[in-house]
Amino acid sequence: MKGQPGKFGHAALFCQSYRCGRCRNPKLKKVRARIAQIATEHKLQRMATLTLDPKRIPKGERTDRYIRECWREMRVSLARKFGKSIPFVGVLEFHRSGIAHLHLLVGQYISQKWLSRAWAAIGGGKVVDIRWVDVHRVSAYLSVYLAGDKISKTLELLPKRARIFTTARCIVLWGKKVKSGWRMLHADLSELYSLIPSISNARFTAVEDLKPYGLELLSYFESPPCDLTVGFRDVFAVLRAALPVWNQKVSPNRAGEVVQLKPKG
Repeated sequence: MKGQPGKFGHAALFCQSYRCGRCRNPKLKKVRARIAQIATEHKLQRMATLTLDPKRIPKGERTDRYIRECWREMRVSLARKFGKSIPFVGVLEFHRSGIAHLHLLVGQYISQKWLSRAWAAIGGGKVVDIRWVDVHRVSAYLSVYLAGDKISKTLELLPKRARIFTTARCIVLWGKKVKSGWRMLHADLSELYSLIPSISNARFTAVEDLKPYGLELLSYFESPPCDLTVGFRDVFAVLRAALPVWNQKVSPNRAGEVVQLKPKG
């Protein structure tokens, strides 16, 4: 652990899937915060809702796939009108009828009259909505559409691995993961917890799936290093790799004794 030589932290590895009842709400919270940050950076202060006319949807066509194709053509129309590609973040959602619609945060003023006409021209529908939103309250606006029950309903109608979110090319929702220096050990966390004699800072998390049974999930704890926690490698080798400033050289003092140099800082 950074700043605590000789102590190891152990965290449960969650699946991070929107379809998982345990991981959905924590992940959605991060998504709302990230989209709010993007909205501030790119000044996405218009929220548009694009719906589909059921009569325009080809027979047998999935509505989520059809609205994505319509939005792809719509982006071309927008680029021609404004002379550039506009930044946006989109969230797919389904009506109670099972027909998909799209919520968008955009960074360009678009008149509702033009938007309705252009969206209908490419096969969408005349019913659209666009309004100004306070960029500092984007999280509050998004919480209406990015709530656990709404996403759950969307996932029921959406094929697996289909995307809920869409962004312009100039926007990266999640960047590349930064290496943290952690070493992954594939082991059951509860089994590891029972085998380590000295444990501190244990954290148990209440999970929706376990609440009816009065149970909590072991999600994190700290311990001193042992053979199992470092994957049966030499503990001091692990610590030396984790602390580059550790000086392993020895030097004799004036009395001829060997002195181990301490870590710098």
